[in-house]
Amino acid sequence: MSAYTRRLPIYLLLDCSESMAGDAIDELSKGVETMLAALRADPMAVESAYLSVITFSRTAKQAVPLTEVMNFQPPQLLVGTGTAMGSALRLVKQCIDREVIKTTPNTKGDYKALVILFTDGEPTDEWEAVAEEFKASRSAIANLYAIACGPDADTDTLRELTDIVLRMKDMSPQAWRKVFVWLSASVQTTSQALERGDDANTQVLPALPEDVLEVAPMESGYDDGRPRQVFLRGRCSKDGRAYIMRFARRPHGETYVPLGAHVLEGKEEKGGRDTSESVPSVTSAMLEGMPPCPYCENPLVVNCICGTLFCASGKQGENCTCPSCKTSGPLAPASPEPFDVRRAKG
Repeated sequence: MSAYTRRLPIYLLLDCSESMAGDAIDELSKGVETMLAALRADPMAVESAYLSVITFSRTAKQAVPLTEVMNFQPPQLLVGTGTAMGSALRLVKQCIDREVIKTTPNTKGDYKALVILFTDGEPTDEWEAVAEEFKASRSAIANLYAIACGPDADTDTLRELTDIVLRMKDMSPQAWRKVFVWLSASVQTTSQALERGDDANTQVLPALPEDVLEVAPMESGYDDGRPRQVFLRGRCSKDGRAYIMRFARRPHGETYVPLGAHVLEGKEEKGGRDTSESVPSVTSAMLEGMPPCPYCENPLVVNCICGTLFCASGKQGENCTCPSCKTSGPLAPASPEPFDVRRAKG
């Protein structure tokens, strides 16, 4: 009988919320492939590294169970509403309990799991209790890296989970590649350390690629409980296709500036219980303009009486038709009084 080879389990927790729509979700997919290629080229990683992917948006699911790197197939990442990070943490703990072989008095089990969390926003479910539970058991079951994708991710929340909170300073394709190359190097150096018999509880971190990744600084200006990002769901007036509009809050302020709009082509599968809490609306006075439609570049957004937001050209005499309820009529002038705008869950 051959001796059991101790595995290094690696769980990737990937935020697939609507706020990741566009380039971010594409680069996240490519990053997983970059990491996989690097690990397959390392004999020690091939021997010990096993990968799993857990995605989360309105719910969390294990897209790929724990699989040796040579047989691992990257999943298709589908965008969905909500950021159920609490559910993702609960699920990864369940997966570790089920898939990672425990050490017994007679045999050595797998090495401590490595959990790598990517997120670009704030959780929309009840995450506090599960975060405390995860943190209490983390020292025994897993090492956790939390990577905030961009300046608007809630790093204060991530610090409730782990001492290793990093932030991407750049979201370009080159930056995503560098981050995943760095993660691959982290796994490789960990594999080498374990092969030498080093302490399995030691996290082995290569030098950060400082042009794209930094230790997340302490936050300031976001301590009053209001969201640092706002997302609105819109529809193109020409063909009804959905898109997401992203806004960032001004530090120490109450208003939000538009960052851009992204197409929503890859939607998550329907079904399952939505663990995201409902989000309060914002008022029009809190929004400093609107981004143009990503499909037809219409510069304006109309708020229909049914609550749907859809794009408009703003041309004089334009007749607008809501893609949802089909109500039609001339474009009315902007209201001088603030009105509520329904938010997406991000």
